[in-house]
Amino acid sequence: MPGLVGFVGPMAVEAQRPFLQKMARALEPEARFRVEDWQENGIGLARVTLGIVNGAPQPHWDEAQHVCVFIEGELYDTAVLRHELQQRGFPCRAAHDAELLLRLYQADGESFATRLNGNFLAAIWDKKQQKLLVCNDRLGQYPVYYAFHQGLVLFASGVRALLADATLPRQVNHLAMAEFLTFDHVLHDHTLLQAVRLLPQASLLLVQDGQMQIRPYWILRYPEIYPLRDRCEYVEELTYLLRRAVARQVEGEQPTAVLLSGGLDSRIILAILDELPARAPLHTFTWGIPGCDDARYAHESAALTRATHHFFPLQPDFLLHTAVNSIRITDGLGNIVNLHALATLEEEVRHAQVIYKGFLGDAMFGYALRHQFWADYDAETRLRAHLQVHRDQGVITFDPLTEHQALFSPAFHALVGDGVWQGYCAGMEASGVSALATQRLYFDLTQRVPRMTLQGVQVVRDRALVRLPFADNDLVAFSTQVPPGLMFERTLPRQAFLQSYPKLARIPMTDTHLPMVEGWRSLRIRLGWILRWSLHNRGLGPNPYELQRPYADYATWFRTNLRSWVEDILLSSRHLQRGYYNPESIRQLVADHMAGRNQTVRLGALISLELWHQQFIDTATA
Repeated sequence: MPGLVGFVGPMAVEAQRPFLQKMARALEPEARFRVEDWQENGIGLARVTLGIVNGAPQPHWDEAQHVCVFIEGELYDTAVLRHELQQRGFPCRAAHDAELLLRLYQADGESFATRLNGNFLAAIWDKKQQKLLVCNDRLGQYPVYYAFHQGLVLFASGVRALLADATLPRQVNHLAMAEFLTFDHVLHDHTLLQAVRLLPQASLLLVQDGQMQIRPYWILRYPEIYPLRDRCEYVEELTYLLRRAVARQVEGEQPTAVLLSGGLDSRIILAILDELPARAPLHTFTWGIPGCDDARYAHESAALTRATHHFFPLQPDFLLHTAVNSIRITDGLGNIVNLHALATLEEEVRHAQVIYKGFLGDAMFGYALRHQFWADYDAETRLRAHLQVHRDQGVITFDPLTEHQALFSPAFHALVGDGVWQGYCAGMEASGVSALATQRLYFDLTQRVPRMTLQGVQVVRDRALVRLPFADNDLVAFSTQVPPGLMFERTLPRQAFLQSYPKLARIPMTDTHLPMVEGWRSLRIRLGWILRWSLHNRGLGPNPYELQRPYADYATWFRTNLRSWVEDILLSSRHLQRGYYNPESIRQLVADHMAGRNQTVRLGALISLELWHQQFIDTATA
């Protein structure tokens, strides 16, 4: 995965470049990644990149060699900023993003980031002031991890790169482990190491005079009081902002692709790209079990556009080849059963190295909203209502209130205490609003998206540049001003799509298996359901739910092709004797799954943590 690495602090001059290169190669060891590094007394910075965009060499210096810039990722809608800087006497003398960042910093100092719209990570070294600034975008789409150890500030796009410092403590963060096994992601700024933290979204990390400071330059906020507007106005504005967000990201003449599922968000992006002028070949990529619902609906959608469609079958044993690398790329913070994008990526990038994803669209426009949120409760019940919705949605792995005690060893459970529950409550209450629906929207954008959903983006970045139109600044800002009622059941984006792209809306969606447009096709589908239920109730056919065809079947794969792999990892003495778990609970969990009960997500989470330990903890202590 591309990114930046660096350090500030006391270090022998002759040790600086070897250490910096060690950090860079710990982030990405393969030769297909280009490493650009720079160091002088007490400071070292490096960029690890595929060079798909912003290909000019870095660091990028000003004329006086006083300020240098590194950036990975890209900025959008920069023409207005460049013109404004020209008017203010800071003309951009090169077209790349590093030059724009440099001039913005010269013009605005530490407030430079407030104007940036993009998907990026940047580091600026001010030589005169002896000051380092590390900046991420508003949603933290390029993670930055940092540690302050023995007077040395370390930062990197992967925790693994920080481990280039052999003296950095390897103590495991037990609370983060428990969070991961609860929500399928960790919370707040936690990582699996106590000594390492995640830079929050929209933040500046500043290092000067041996001191480190972190402060936000933008804060996600939802209102308590919403304006009253006509629904049509919201639909029109959303449609305009979606089109503009995609158009802002269309640059260059490289072949591009959309990771196309059978859902709404990727279909929206495909529809907008299709109506824009054809500057480059357009492809669509879908992976899964042959004949799955996503494959059928995606193929049908692509056929209505100019895109060339490609289907890549998921092999039942692909995790044997990708799991270890997936855990390395995500630093153990992603569940292997959610990281299937890596399975076919090498084949995909033969067609296009710039890939659009529908990332974030569901979270920001109401996928998680449920009926329970439209009620008033007492303080304790409010938080339990949130947990109930998480349970109903199937996104609780091990319930913190009913299952942790049986899963964890007494010593581990005592160490964690009620920390998971307290962190969950804090994540909701940080929204600063009272409406439960708005609290959940905030929680997903500040917790679930950056700590879980983003892991799927990270693995795609291993070989491609990923563009995420739903993360556009203006689109995110708009989403915070839409009343939650219009978000429920994703009403607003569905209406916008139906109004603008009625032909694509006639193709069923994987969440409902129905078209958005009522007609003969939806009638035929509904009549088929009635017939199948009628036959099933008479014992003449399978449960209609069993006829749905998902893109992956980890439950079966874990019992068949991957059974010995799963059992070798989870039932090994090394795993059972780590002291985290009740060994009998692990044995029973594996046995239950092999006997037919679906424990896929739980097994995947446990395997992910164990593979991370084997790569990064066991090797350090060997």
